[in-house]
Amino acid sequence: MTDFENVRLEPIRMMDCAGNAHQFHFQMRLLGTMLVLDAFEIQDGFRAGYEFRIIGKPEDDVLTLLGRLVEKMRRALAVKDLAINGSQFQIRDQTVRGLISSDPAGSGDIPVVVVDGREIGWDDFGRMLGAFEGWQFRLEIRDLADDV
Repeated sequence: MTDFENVRLEPIRMMDCAGNAHQFHFQMRLLGTMLVLDAFEIQDGFRAGYEFRIIGKPEDDVLTLLGRLVEKMRRALAVKDLAINGSQFQIRDQTVRGLISSDPAGSGDIPVVVVDGREIGWDDFGRMLGAFEGWQFRLEIRDLADDV
């Protein structure tokens, strides 16, 4: 593709349903026949917290893709899957959505999950699941660009 223009997008602030502000940075990449637009938070110099992605075609209008991505972000920020019980988090209902990520401060071989923009270690996530002992579950791994 010879006429691809990499547009620089300024960070934006969005509020979640609990009234917490989140600042999102953007990265646009041309990967062969795909245009990938990512939105992510940065904490302590690393990508952390919420991350979103949308995939389009190189000839797609960047602002249209950005609009679709922002709408996806709004839908996700409008839902909380965790509730606080005392000083511990618990799964609010019977569904929890999140992102598998890495812990930049950890050993690198044990991932963390990000739920509601919050990094949760496997031990803490296991405690949350303990409330559902005896129940069934289905773990479905989806691409970051998919809606969940």
